[in-house]
Amino acid sequence: MAIMWSRIHVELGLSPTSLTHDMVAQAVTQRVRENEDLDWKLDLAWKKDLPAEVKAKKKAEFAKDVAAMANTRGGLIVFGIRDENEEAAELAGVANDERTRQSLRALTWHQVRPLVDGVLIEAIDGEDGAPGLIAVFVPPSPDAPHLVGEKNEMGVPYRYGTDTNWMSEGQLERAYRDRFSRRADDRAALSALMDGLVPEIDLKKGIWVAVSARPVAPLPLLSGRPEREQATATMNNALQLASEMFAQQRGRVPMLNMLSADAVNNPRNGLRRWVIRSNHYSEDPHELVDWAWVELHHDGSVALAIGMDRALNGVDLSDEDTEVWHVWVKIVDAVIVEAVALVSAHVRGLGGVGTILTRAALLRDEAGARVPLVAIDNQAAGGRQSKFFSRVPWARALREPVAVETEFSADADVVALRGVARQLADDLDQQFGMRGSSIPE
Repeated sequence: MAIMWSRIHVELGLSPTSLTHDMVAQAVTQRVRENEDLDWKLDLAWKKDLPAEVKAKKKAEFAKDVAAMANTRGGLIVFGIRDENEEAAELAGVANDERTRQSLRALTWHQVRPLVDGVLIEAIDGEDGAPGLIAVFVPPSPDAPHLVGEKNEMGVPYRYGTDTNWMSEGQLERAYRDRFSRRADDRAALSALMDGLVPEIDLKKGIWVAVSARPVAPLPLLSGRPEREQATATMNNALQLASEMFAQQRGRVPMLNMLSADAVNNPRNGLRRWVIRSNHYSEDPHELVDWAWVELHHDGSVALAIGMDRALNGVDLSDEDTEVWHVWVKIVDAVIVEAVALVSAHVRGLGGVGTILTRAALLRDEAGARVPLVAIDNQAAGGRQSKFFSRVPWARALREPVAVETEFSADADVVALRGVARQLADDLDQQFGMRGSSIPE
């Protein structure tokens, strides 16, 4: 995953986009100053002519800087820049091969505790022989405070302006208290996102698959709101990513693809969010959304609900029991895949990194809370698809569906995202006594 947002972007007046050699060169030309979230470094600890004690000091200093930024509000470390009085003065360059970058990763793994999730270490190559650079992006960490050091020599650093200081006992106590408070707040915010869907959807039409997600670290430094065009691009990118995650089209029932082009291309304004709904043109103040509601929040959060009724409209059900609610398990699986893809695309598009907390649930009208849920499918013998639906063999009725949660990294690849989606879908499907979801491994 590319470094999409940093102090360099802010100083150059840029929107979230991949950090390039030219952008760093512009920062040097403009003599951008170091800051709490930006540190210029001339060389690496592996420079051959450095004395051993200097190398050891530089290694410890790098680990300390990573921990300090993670403990504060994140930041960017750029190797290969000579500074004068904390201002970028010269683009000198450093070796940026994979072995060198791996050595930097090893330092963060071995000397920073707990491990800082979402650290990006990138080689930035110039054109026409321009010297290469290494950029290290450190996200603000929800797991702060992070300790640095080895054996009995450990401390907790933090950034104060351009300085890196050590926390006092009182500061450390407050940092741990903040960590536990953040975790409780994260869970509450995730629940609030899902609760906010309920007033907008028609639960009397049957079961809805709902997903809420939010990055646990705030998006760094962003001001204003993402534009409407960015929300549209996020939707389109998510649909492509969902296809890659599913790895096979057979048996998949895509849902978000069925949203009209008008709805996707013209999201509506909401409270610090863009809203896409299936009944895009409705002006009836009493009309609830009929089958799809998607929220893309400006802070990187996502909430969506997809109604089962639309997918089951007109299907031939061999189960004539009208006192149950039918849950087509392939719809559950498809919505989970698309939701994970949407979350990933949205957070990445806003330059976010780090951990994303996600919740999935089956929502229903509380007035019929005791009505059993029955899993159905249209798979015939040999894995073929049939026009007739029936209960999933050996599945049991479900009366109290439980919301499930997981977390994943914003820079996860397609394979990892597929695993996240499969875990969430498995956790929902297995409540029916099923072996697992239809999402491929």
